[in-house]
Amino acid sequence: MEENYILSVTGRQIVEDHSDSIELKTMASYVEKNGSRYITYKEYDAQFPEKKYRTTVKVDPNGCVTVMKGGAERHNLILEKGERHKCEYVTSFGVISLGVYTESVRIDLGDHGGELEVKYTIDIQSELASRNELFLKIEEVEKDVNSQ
Repeated sequence: MEENYILSVTGRQIVEDHSDSIELKTMASYVEKNGSRYITYKEYDAQFPEKKYRTTVKVDPNGCVTVMKGGAERHNLILEKGERHKCEYVTSFGVISLGVYTESVRIDLGDHGGELEVKYTIDIQSELASRNELFLKIEEVEKDVNSQ
């Protein structure tokens, strides 16, 4: 896959009164296939920085967003407005079963990029663990008009 897009990812997690944010800017591929849009990029493992793994965000035409993360802490997170899905999160300590409830999904993606914003909660054994916000902005890399 050709990584010819710039992806900006902002994630925010709120646990009780504490808020934590992460930001990532990287190259990504962005394709449309069978009506769904796919954003794929590489991340580095926090425990093993020399290892890279792939993350794919799939956006279905019906508004369902699936985040498929590889690596040591792999998971498939299904984000669908008004729905609660179970997710198994694989960690180095074992598998954790999470509940994920999606409060809102805003999709503004077109053929040349756009934005995706999702707000959701995570619970463990029906106890609220965190409130989360995910914001993605995908933009085509500007082509140099002087190069032929």
